[in-house]
Amino acid sequence: MCVWQNLMLIYQDLSDAQKKFIRRLFSAAFLFVTVFFAAYAVYYAALAVDTWRDMKRTDAFQIAVSGEGSVFAVPDIAALSIGVRSQSKLLKDAQSDNTEKYNAVVAFLKSNGVEEKDIKTSYYNVNPQYQYDNRPCPLGFLPCPPRDPPVIAGYEITSTLQVKVRNLDSVGTILDGAVSSGANEVHGPSFTIDDKTTYKDEAKKIAVENARASAKKLFKNLGVRIVRVAGFSESGGYPPIYYPRTMEAFGKGGDMAAPAPSIEPGENEVRVMVNVIYEVR
Repeated sequence: MCVWQNLMLIYQDLSDAQKKFIRRLFSAAFLFVTVFFAAYAVYYAALAVDTWRDMKRTDAFQIAVSGEGSVFAVPDIAALSIGVRSQSKLLKDAQSDNTEKYNAVVAFLKSNGVEEKDIKTSYYNVNPQYQYDNRPCPLGFLPCPPRDPPVIAGYEITSTLQVKVRNLDSVGTILDGAVSSGANEVHGPSFTIDDKTTYKDEAKKIAVENARASAKKLFKNLGVRIVRVAGFSESGGYPPIYYPRTMEAFGKGGDMAAPAPSIEPGENEVRVMVNVIYEVR
């Protein structure tokens, strides 16, 4: 009590300006303490609400539901694999033959409407051809006499192009002309879609709708309700339409054994599978 009386006496002796400063100082301190405890109370109130929500979710569980969607589209790209394989005893002769035929094939492709961006070298390999000592072991000699080490008897060079043909009506002509220009390995065509974004988005939309419909039916039968979507994933694509074409279709020297068949690209199916995880109660 004496301390408080002494403080009051000291306060009475202060000037009006000093008293005004003291009052402001106490007001600021009171405001600070009030705000601090209010923030403290709000924080713990929010924490209590989150804890209450978590407790309410203790009876929740997750169910995964799948949905599939597909659309059909006409392919606009024919993918071809065109190769040139050359063999010779001398490496320079094999290289010369392969380069000449390879350049002729590329020149033919460009002259028939295939853009440079759609012609890509995908494979080039120089493979020595070895001759092994396969002499039979003479009777009565065990073990057999040492054999001579293998020697290089020649070279094989393979160069392969990956080609996109955008004018599907010219696929047969491209195949025939490539072989006539020197290609002796042809695979394809496989028909694909150049830009699948629009078709995939459409298929995904259908897949999500199918998943949602399945979920509603399932949850109704189970007697549960959706709390929230807890996860989502998607997968899928489309199988290209592939037409194998072997060298048996061609005669010797690159001449066609028969007229080129009519190649129909048909339709490709763009398929998307989605998996939606629901939290239910």
